[in-house]
Amino acid sequence: MVQRGRELATGQRVRAGALLVVAGLAGFVWFHLGRGGDDSTAIRGPAVAASTPTTSTTRAPREVLVHVAGAVAHPGLVRLRDGARVADALAAAGGGLADADLDRLNLAAPVGDGQRVAVARVGQPAPVATATGPGSGEAGSTSGPIDLNTATQAELETLPGIGPTLATAILTTRDRLGGFTDVAQLREVRGIGEMRFADLRDLVTV
Repeated sequence: MVQRGRELATGQRVRAGALLVVAGLAGFVWFHLGRGGDDSTAIRGPAVAASTPTTSTTRAPREVLVHVAGAVAHPGLVRLRDGARVADALAAAGGGLADADLDRLNLAAPVGDGQRVAVARVGQPAPVATATGPGSGEAGSTSGPIDLNTATQAELETLPGIGPTLATAILTTRDRLGGFTDVAQLREVRGIGEMRFADLRDLVTV
C-alpha cells in the first residue's frame, strides 16, 4: 500500500510539472505574439514640411512731383514715376505749345522730385528753372523770376508774350496800385488774359 501511494504521488507531481511547463510555454508564446503586434511599425510616407504662406511685399512705384512752367498746354504740378525724363514731364503737362522752343531743353534728362521744368517760347529768354529736391537737375535757364515791383521796362519785355505795349501797361498798373501784392493782379493789366497769365505766373514774383 505504501508503495502504491508513492507511485500515485509521483505521477501527480509529473503531471503537475507537465502542466506548468505547458502553461509556461503558452504564456511565453502569448506574450511575444502580443508584443509583436504592439511593436509593429507602421509604414509612413515621406514627411511633408508644413508650408508657410509667404506674403508678397510688392511696393507701389515711387513717384516724384515736378513743376512744369512756361509754354506748355497745362502748366503746373505733375506726378511722374521715379526715373522719368523731361519729355515725360512735358507730356504730362499736355505737351509744348506751337511756339515752344523745345530745342533749349534736354528732353532725355532725368527729372527729380521738386524740380521745375521751364519751357521758353521761340525768340524769348528761357524761363527760370529751380531745382530744390535732392538730386534734382535743372531744365531751362538759370535766371530767377522777375520781380514785378522792381522790374524795368526792358526786363518786363523779356517775358514770353510781353512787348513794349504790355510792358508799359504793367508799369502803369503797378503805379496805379501802389505796387503789386499778388502775382494774380497781372490779370488787371489790359491785354493780359487768362492764357497769357498762365504763361507768366510762374515766371514772375512780388
